[in-house]
Amino acid sequence: MTARTLEQATASHDNGFNLVRLVCATLVVVFHAFPMNSARPGASDPVSPLLAPHTDLGALAVGVFFLISGIFISQSWERDPHLGRYALRRVARIVPGLFVCLLLTTALAVGLFSSTGWRGMLAPAPWRYIFGNTTLHWLHYIIPPEELKLPGVFGGETLNGPLWTLYWEGRMYVVVALVGLSAALPLRTWMRGAALFLLAAANLFPDVIGGYVWETRLWSLFLTGMLLHTLARDLRVGWRHVACALALAGLNWTRSAALTPSPLTWFGILLVAGTLALAVGSVRLPVAGHLQRHDYSYGIYIYHWPVLLMLRTAFAPLGHWRLLALGLLVTGSLAVLSWHLVEAPALRTVRRLLRRTAHGAEATVAPARPRERA
Repeated sequence: MTARTLEQATASHDNGFNLVRLVCATLVVVFHAFPMNSARPGASDPVSPLLAPHTDLGALAVGVFFLISGIFISQSWERDPHLGRYALRRVARIVPGLFVCLLLTTALAVGLFSSTGWRGMLAPAPWRYIFGNTTLHWLHYIIPPEELKLPGVFGGETLNGPLWTLYWEGRMYVVVALVGLSAALPLRTWMRGAALFLLAAANLFPDVIGGYVWETRLWSLFLTGMLLHTLARDLRVGWRHVACALALAGLNWTRSAALTPSPLTWFGILLVAGTLALAVGSVRLPVAGHLQRHDYSYGIYIYHWPVLLMLRTAFAPLGHWRLLALGLLVTGSLAVLSWHLVEAPALRTVRRLLRRTAHGAEATVAPARPRERA
């Protein structure tokens, strides 16, 4: 059976991209649960050593997140290239769930895992942490360390380590808007050229974006997603493409050990992971029908770190497998509640607001009925 085009797959909810995102979020939990356990701190998950020294399981999962995000955020702008409505949709997807998560987890961390107890929430530090992270630190390049942790809570550890990637996600949203607003050609053609140009800038001249390896990788993967979106009308990614990607990555194993410390490369690893993500995302998955309209990945991503910290502290010593099992159970439950009680209602509210605004605008510009002749 011929694979659907990427445009056909992303035109509706009838695709597997929510499943891909859910798997990626779960892999991030796996990656963090192993070193965070209290029985054998610093342990590694079974997969990361196979990917070293180029990447690890968590970085790989986050990379796929950014690739998919580049596709869908670019699609969102192309469907409605209006800055205000675009910004409102992006804020509605990120901020409500994030704010509730920060409020809940910070209150529990301060109330149950600090010497001050619940009265610690009366201090300014927890609220500075909550609102600083909710606003993604206004996308400032340098985030003050005091905005990532609270004194006396979990021994001064970072309260929610993975949130730094949301900061980069927010910067990518701005990039898409700037590319769209500056369009001097038909939008899809312009986005394609901009993606190629910025990809070249990121990799040939890394000082353009600071030279930080994470910047280069996340920037490049998001822009690759943008590029794939511009090709979506004709782009088909199926299982034979996954097989070809595996074969190409397998060629790395023929290289001499004298040339490189690892037979794998970052490009080869991402090629396989990205192709697999696109293939799974493009197919219809009747068995995962519920996931096609309900995206629990964001909740899992933003809740899992503080949940693991609390479980590790409350039930020490806790080995990595038990911590992982308990963490997935608690985090998964919170993610479901977050989606159904916070994230989805916020998105529905914004959609209704934009529909009413559009209908009001249509009524305002509708031509008046001609007067009847006397």
